[in-house]
Amino acid sequence: MRLWQWALEVYARPSVAEACLTLQDQHGQNVPYLLWAAWRASEGRSADVEAAADLVKRWEAEVGSPLRAVRRAIKPAWPSVDDDAREDFRNAIKTVELQGEKVLMESLEALSGEPNGRFDLFDTLLEAVQAQGGAPREAALRALSDALS
Repeated sequence: MRLWQWALEVYARPSVAEACLTLQDQHGQNVPYLLWAAWRASEGRSADVEAAADLVKRWEAEVGSPLRAVRRAIKPAWPSVDDDAREDFRNAIKTVELQGEKVLMESLEALSGEPNGRFDLFDTLLEAVQAQGGAPREAALRALSDALS
């Protein structure tokens, strides 16, 4: 299954979004990258994890984080800014943010080999996080692993 479709399906499961957002907001992780690692595990796909981590670091710094910051900054009402216009603009940014996540996931998928069994989910998530230069609390990563299982 293609990564984007797989990610949409698993993200809709109970507890997956919450676990992903905890890793993003409290541990500085990139949600599409975590989902890519989980997809790799589910399909046993090899990949150049270092190259993927480098791509995600740059993407997060230059694209993902700035878009998210703008979207969050305009969430509350602003004096002298029409609420409907502000919300329309915020929704447009959410759409662009989602399109960006799809581009990132397609790029990560292109770094992945062919399906060949399965890998251990937690170990594959941990490998991806460590390739980025750090590791969140194991409990937060385990929560995502459990939600995806």
